[in-house]
Amino acid sequence: MATIAIFGGSFNPVHAGHVLAATYVAQAAAVDAVWVLPVWRHALDKAIGVDFETRLQLCRIGFAVLGDRVQVRDDERGGTGRTIDLVRDLGLRYPDHAFRLMVGSDILAEVHRWHRFDDLARLAPPLLLLRGGFAVPATCPYQVLPIALPDVRSSELRARLAKGESVAGWVPDAVGCAIRERGLYREAAAP
Repeated sequence: MATIAIFGGSFNPVHAGHVLAATYVAQAAAVDAVWVLPVWRHALDKAIGVDFETRLQLCRIGFAVLGDRVQVRDDERGGTGRTIDLVRDLGLRYPDHAFRLMVGSDILAEVHRWHRFDDLARLAPPLLLLRGGFAVPATCPYQVLPIALPDVRSSELRARLAKGESVAGWVPDAVGCAIRERGLYREAAAP
């Protein structure tokens, strides 16, 4: 049975922190692959602003350097945005796979807002990635990977891009080029 780490998110835009997270889990966790799954729509009603197809393409560009163990997939296309619906669907389509859910320590304060997070955690036991500024309680029931990831936030990158500032070094070079060529994120940054 293959073990797959599910890495969902808005990826708005995909940045170096996302690529590092996928690299880290692919190398340090007991998984056979990482599936990067941009959300179709955000279940917590956060504005995304950039359409699914564009975010999917930027993810394919950004994660391409990681090879076959990290795959960008469109399984969320047309989905509800609820992670439990996605995991259930993947479980039905891939009964020979076990799933783990990649989450950052920043979401621990939000799991009460997720639809049936306890059920989700049973279906796809979380792999918790440490993020700066977001403490993990000693009683955390999830597997915590020990190295903290850099504190990179898509919202800050959108704000920089809206002001015409450079995001070089914050996003993969090829993603930065695609953003410039397509004129993305030039309008006021969404919260």
